[in-house]
Amino acid sequence: MPALGRFDLSWVGALGLLGLLPLVSVGPSWLVWFLLCFGFLTLPVLRSANSTRYVVSRLLYTLTPWGFASVVARFGGQFVVVARYRGRPPTPESVDQTVALRPPFDDQWTVARGGVTAGNTHSPGLLAQRYAYDFTYTDDRGRTYSADGIWLDDYYAFGEPVVAPAGGTVVATKDGLRDHPRPGTGWTDWRTWDGRGNHVVVDHGGEYSLLAHLQEGSVAVEPGDQVDVGQEVGRCGNSGNSTEPHLHYQLQDTPGRFTAASLPPAFSGVELVRGDESDRRRWAYLSRGEDVRYVVDEDEGPPEPHWTVRRAEMMQEGD
Repeated sequence: MPALGRFDLSWVGALGLLGLLPLVSVGPSWLVWFLLCFGFLTLPVLRSANSTRYVVSRLLYTLTPWGFASVVARFGGQFVVVARYRGRPPTPESVDQTVALRPPFDDQWTVARGGVTAGNTHSPGLLAQRYAYDFTYTDDRGRTYSADGIWLDDYYAFGEPVVAPAGGTVVATKDGLRDHPRPGTGWTDWRTWDGRGNHVVVDHGGEYSLLAHLQEGSVAVEPGDQVDVGQEVGRCGNSGNSTEPHLHYQLQDTPGRFTAASLPPAFSGVELVRGDESDRRRWAYLSRGEDVRYVVDEDEGPPEPHWTVRRAEMMQEGD
């Protein structure tokens, strides 16, 4: 979870591909060109030691063969998504979400990053992650850790259960990647093979949930498994491109990593907590800084897909 404010690094590596152009004629100078592109674009965010370490981590990852291949695939995936949607990628107004989603955790968590409004989305320049969310666990002071925050076990979210936000079929999993042992420093695991870290992808019938950065050895399902809503699929970790333990969640239109389009997820049966006040919603888009918990009302039954609820509300307003 990069601590870089609203600056989006999703295009940094992609623009670094311009360095391939001189490769044809001048050989190794492409690396110098790449470093210049990368340095120019990241200069505005080098405001703290943590930000600097994060940028250096991403640069080192991009210079590995697998990291560079990931950048190329991500850059190409942007064009695939744009072509599939004819230049009009998904928005909250254009998506009719059919699956009823609950938050992918129990208890109360905090939205550390993400939203659906302009200037508040997770990665505005990256269509595969535009409407993703980063969730973390905070205390009464808004801190994500106890003690000094230098060990993984200091973080409240580390090892907490992650559950399926809806029923479906597991189509992809990854486990065995280490939890980066230096949380809170800005460093990410630049040697990782997969920026998502340990993860699970669940098919809800054409809409797919990605739950990423899970704890090593905690993934509890396999491809082909049927999961129920609320079933534990893993535990929160610090694997992949992560600066501290947190849960990365996104809803997408295909199970793929690079050619999927991120969809704006609306969550049903949520309670938004602000200090001593709480606001229960039948469905809601979440936003950065909100504390969220899932509320089950046995009298109301299971949550409905948000579009069904919204359509009913619009009809009532029309009456």
